[in-house]
Amino acid sequence: MNDNVKNQAINAKQVSQEISQEGTGTYVDVRTVVEFATNRPKGRALNIPIVFFHPTTKERHPSEAFELVAQHALKKDDNIIVGADSDDRGLEAVKRLQTAGFLNVQLLRKGIDEWKDANLPLTGDNRPGVSYASLLTDARRAKK
Repeated sequence: MNDNVKNQAINAKQVSQEISQEGTGTYVDVRTVVEFATNRPKGRALNIPIVFFHPTTKERHPSEAFELVAQHALKKDDNIIVGADSDDRGLEAVKRLQTAGFLNVQLLRKGIDEWKDANLPLTGDNRPGVSYASLLTDARRAKK
């Protein structure tokens, strides 16, 4: 993790407060649709995958619509907390969001793994307005 992002990393308990009804943060889960729908942090959250994995070869394919969906679903000055797993997807997403002009982007250090370790509530909620499919559809319609 580079120093700039490391300084912007926050822990799971802080994220829990930020994405609660009283908080001002939005958790942007950049894992795949299946990972998100299986379990994600309970609270204000969106699924915007940064990569997709080929079902048989597991080869990584960058999400071509990542910035499009983020720019439609979020405001440039929103309090955004990015989470993934304990891999590089979260770090990659933070960099791409900052490059796209988002001003307040933080990283949940070890993503969903840290959330689980802190015994914080999980959900499989993947309804419209939260799910990637609905966010992508809305972003593409707005672009026309």
